Amino acid sequence: MIDERTILDFLRRKYPQAKTTTLRRMVQEARVFLNGKPVRSLKQGVPDGITPQIHNNRAGTGADLARLDDAVRPIYADSDVLVVVKPAGLLTATHAEEKRPTLLAGVNRVLGRDNQKLKAHLVHRLDRDASGLLVLARGVRALADLKRQFRTHSITREYELVVHGTPKPPAGRLEHRLLETESGMVRVCPNNPAIPSAAAGKPAILDYQLLQSNGAMSLIRCRLHTGRKHQIRVQFAAIGHPVVGDVFYGTPAARRGGESRLCLHAVHVQFTHPRTGKTLDFQSPLPQTIMRWVQTAPVRKVKNV
Repeated sequence: MIDERTILDFLRRKYPQAKTTTLRRMVQEARVFLNGKPVRSLKQGVPDGITPQIHNNRAGTGADLARLDDAVRPIYADSDVLVVVKPAGLLTATHAEEKRPTLLAGVNRVLGRDNQKLKAHLVHRLDRDASGLLVLARGVRALADLKRQFRTHSITREYELVVHGTPKPPAGRLEHRLLETESGMVRVCPNNPAIPSAAAGKPAILDYQLLQSNGAMSLIRCRLHTGRKHQIRVQFAAIGHPVVGDVFYGTPAARRGGESRLCLHAVHVQFTHPRTGKTLDFQSPLPQTIMRWVQTAPVRKVKNV
């Protein structure tokens, strides 16, 4: 026998002071379970004799995100923010006419299966051939706040990459002016005050630390202070240490396909939650497809400076 009660009735009795929007958010965040499965709607019926369970951990990935393609790993989701690990080789997003699969389209396809109003918005991008942590917003208000944090550089973004050679000094700051050409490539502009601003490029700044080196290759950790297209790849190529596997700015071997994937991974992101104001901090270790390049020869550990 099925009771006529709904999840909404149950939640209203349990939380008499809560607004319906708050109860709906609990369901969207996959915090309400029935028979061990996340509830999908406030209208869902509750079988007689069965008591729904409430999970207070808001950092769960949720039922909808669990059905993402195995290649895209969600590590955090609530009603405002989604953080995933993007695999190498997948476009983050592109124009409407693009037929190749993108991460954003895949996420929204999954979210839309249960509720057409659910939609993720792109906050920043990762190069197609790079991998690692990517932050998306789940609502226009969250999008505006996260965009503001990126624009003011209050978000921490750190990457690890393998480059050819050993940068010197072992730690420092790279500052260039970068300009995107009509072909989509990015080049370093000369630092010349006489050049008109339109042709002088935009400032690109990052800090780097050499983690280990075997002479031929080095593992680097860097922190971005600006977010220019292909910034890390172009800046390290400009100092003579291109990223391993970079088919655009790398070595002839990379352009011939003699090196595997682009060895660039977003390992750390920290930002302020757009609604609660709490600090969110996420880490993603280097995948084995990158680590094997560092492990091909005995490495010389580099002391922090």
